[in-house]
Amino acid sequence: MLFSKISYLHTLKELIIKSFYIYKPQFKDKIINSLIFTSLNVIVFGHIMPAAGLHDYGLFILGSLAASSSFFATINNIVGLVADIVDEGSKLKYELTLPIPQWLIFFKYALENMYQSFIISILVFPVGAMLIWTQISLQHFSFIKFYFALAVSCFFFGNFSICMASITRDIYSGIENIWLRIIIPMWFLGCFQFSWQHLYNISPTCAYINLLNPLTYALEASRSAVLDPSLSLPYWLCISALFIFSAIFGLLGIAKLKKRLDCL
Repeated sequence: MLFSKISYLHTLKELIIKSFYIYKPQFKDKIINSLIFTSLNVIVFGHIMPAAGLHDYGLFILGSLAASSSFFATINNIVGLVADIVDEGSKLKYELTLPIPQWLIFFKYALENMYQSFIISILVFPVGAMLIWTQISLQHFSFIKFYFALAVSCFFFGNFSICMASITRDIYSGIENIWLRIIIPMWFLGCFQFSWQHLYNISPTCAYINLLNPLTYALEASRSAVLDPSLSLPYWLCISALFIFSAIFGLLGIAKLKKRLDCL
């Protein structure tokens, strides 16, 4: 039994390493894209908006950008997984024939999305900080807490992505529906441009409802490691919530994918 489990983990490791080398040529372009997204946001919210009276907004947005970049990078990978699901000769269909539990194959996709999105977003904060260096106070910044929050967020995004792929019927209208009905509302209402505390001051009811949005915890955790922690939801509450949501969406996604692909 122990030997079998070790063998499963070895196979999983080899599959992830293989996917890394397949994905490696895309890293440069993906990182450039994320840095363009970061630079545009930092320029607008760090330089233009302060001129309109919104001071200290640049660092607030910068604290949210790494998680946002990794979120969108992961969601973009849904297209590839959906294509594998509908293609009879795909890599996914081959991997499901390997002598390891089939749920591990689906979890592998979550892990792949996790490390890919983390690598893509790892430079977001340093590059963004250079663009508004004169406005930044690193009094509350914690390197370890920030990147741990980013890693946990990416783990959630990976599990969330396989759940979204499991309910996406095709790569055309299905992907469009996911983006417009789920992804954009999650991000737009997930405390990217405002803090949860600010929302609570306006409407406590809406703020409590917003706690059902997992992206709220990812963005609040990142900002809690950058800004004054008293301005955000408690850091470890956010981390715990992200692990819980990861388990929920991961298990749900795996169950739906197994059913959809008639797995044992």
